[in-house]
Amino acid sequence: MYPLDNLNMSIDRVYQRILEELRADRRINDISSDLLTLTDNVQRVFYVYDILTKYKVIPLILKEDKCEFSSGYYRNLGNGMYQRADLFSAWQYYNLALMYAPLTSTTYSLAIANRSAVLAAMKEYEACIEDINMVFTLRYPPTIRDKLLKRMKQCEEGIKERESPEVCEEDEALAEEVLTLKAQDKHEKYLDASKKLKVVYTSDMGRHVVAAEDIDVGEVIVQEDPYVRVLLKSQCTICCAHCFSRKFNLYPCPYCCVTLYCSRACVTEAWDQYHSYECALIASLLKGKFTKLELLALRITIRARTEHETWNQVFTSIAAASAKTKRENKGCKRVGDKWVYSSKYYSAIHTLSTNIEKRDVSDIFQKAVSAAILMHYLAVANFVKTDDLVLRERIKCFTADSLMRHLMTAPTNMHGITTNVENEDGNYVDEYNIGCGAYAFLSLLNHSCAPNVVRYTKLGTAQTSLIAIRPILKGMQVFDNYGYFEVVRDKAKVASKLISKCEASEGGVSAALAACGRSNIKAHHAVHTKEERQAILKSQYKFTCICEACNEDWPLYQGLDVLKDLPDGIISKRDEFLNGNVIEALQKAEKDRALKLYQPLCELATALEPYMPCKEAAECQEALKQCLAILTGVVHHGLSNFIQWELPCPRTSPSATSRFYTGQGAQYLA
Repeated sequence: MYPLDNLNMSIDRVYQRILEELRADRRINDISSDLLTLTDNVQRVFYVYDILTKYKVIPLILKEDKCEFSSGYYRNLGNGMYQRADLFSAWQYYNLALMYAPLTSTTYSLAIANRSAVLAAMKEYEACIEDINMVFTLRYPPTIRDKLLKRMKQCEEGIKERESPEVCEEDEALAEEVLTLKAQDKHEKYLDASKKLKVVYTSDMGRHVVAAEDIDVGEVIVQEDPYVRVLLKSQCTICCAHCFSRKFNLYPCPYCCVTLYCSRACVTEAWDQYHSYECALIASLLKGKFTKLELLALRITIRARTEHETWNQVFTSIAAASAKTKRENKGCKRVGDKWVYSSKYYSAIHTLSTNIEKRDVSDIFQKAVSAAILMHYLAVANFVKTDDLVLRERIKCFTADSLMRHLMTAPTNMHGITTNVENEDGNYVDEYNIGCGAYAFLSLLNHSCAPNVVRYTKLGTAQTSLIAIRPILKGMQVFDNYGYFEVVRDKAKVASKLISKCEASEGGVSAALAACGRSNIKAHHAVHTKEERQAILKSQYKFTCICEACNEDWPLYQGLDVLKDLPDGIISKRDEFLNGNVIEALQKAEKDRALKLYQPLCELATALEPYMPCKEAAECQEALKQCLAILTGVVHHGLSNFIQWELPCPRTSPSATSRFYTGQGAQYLA
């Protein structure tokens, strides 16, 4: 049994605490030396797990039960927000009340009834009516029936009086076309990519993507759904936890108090793919402040199991993926008579690069700590449970290896899911983080600080499109632009002195981040100096960038030249499509203007390519990217602020519905 001190232990505290214990026992150097001698992930994770158990630095697991008292607490907070006309916050608090309410209780129906009032005030009439109809199928207080019927009638009248929506079906179809990779253009082998692409290997660049044909600016060359996706905690009261839909009528998991879904299909898919194991753990994972990349590694591990009918099929699939030494089939899965590479299959995710050979001992130790704790959690959820002792040993090895593997692949291969959000000035230029996903094909792209493509994710989904923003000639490499979003536990790392030889750039990344003023940044030449970019890339991605912008030390945007000798035709287009009125319209997210400007901006970007780098080309690319942001969907200011909430609920019934336990399943790790 672990001590009660472990009740509130976050993953950061686990890491700090074990370093304190090892330092007190003067074991830092010995542990470092031992870790360097271990040759595989299984050994590393179990070695660290043994240390954590010896020092009893294992967090107790929070079990947060449905509770009418807690539901009422959040409903009252929602009432307060509703009275202050903070409707979006009220809606979120009612969602929290719904998540905590026992399904057969009146608090469940009251949460939906109160939410319907918010939706009526927001003039979301159809959503309000849906909520009211749902209440009438449930156990609800008879005293609210007349009020709900009156509200429903008001919504029906509101729908009749409402002007026809301004959204033009033709415009919607055009926007969809801009973002869609057509079926006839898809690659036979790389199912999520265009047939204009091919994957090649070189010793200096590794696996990467090049153009098999010329690619025009504006072409969609990849359209990919992730193998798994993870929603940020801030979005748990706003989005469907499975598909990321932003529907107003969300309904909770029947068992946990953390997840909402938009449909029965999403409930079933999430349960079958990962939530059957995560459900009992999700409160602890959020309370423990695991990063989105750590949660992604956990979900990949679970999904690798549930993708297959049996454990033996899992092992066979991994063995087949690992045995493909021919680089043209690396990560591919045999489907029928063809080898295919797709985010539908774990084999593509399993073979992504870990960069283990470039990692220092401190980084390995940190990830092994996270992997060991996540392995413990999975054992508690009976992930490794079986009466077959031989099979159990194989499951334990798979679990340790997969968690450690994907804690290393995630920072260098996975992608954030973001959109643009309206700021207080009414401009849609700020980035809004929603989640992250494991995209097998997008992970094959190398980085450039002057990329020739850009990624956008359709709002309300996790489907990501890759679009050319510079002309890409046949044989040229396709370059993405990497961001920095890995959490490095710097304070603990510096204090521990666990690392004997630290790359200078790893310490420098904190300065780079501080200079940027935010933690989710892009290593782009227009916004960060070469020194900052190199620090960012070296820290998370373990390479020194040699792109054209770095080799030629391209200036920041402010230092770019304004060209004076452009041809008259380009000057005319520049003045027409990059003037102040156009930029203002795009900043205001005017969709009709974005659709009209998109193709002319693509043509202007093509014309400006020979003059790179210059201010005109940079402005054209930014205008083009703003068009794409608008077409994929933006978040309005009133629908962006998220409420702060913590686990466990600060108000519970006297029967103490928040419980902590170690779980019996952990015995199977012995």
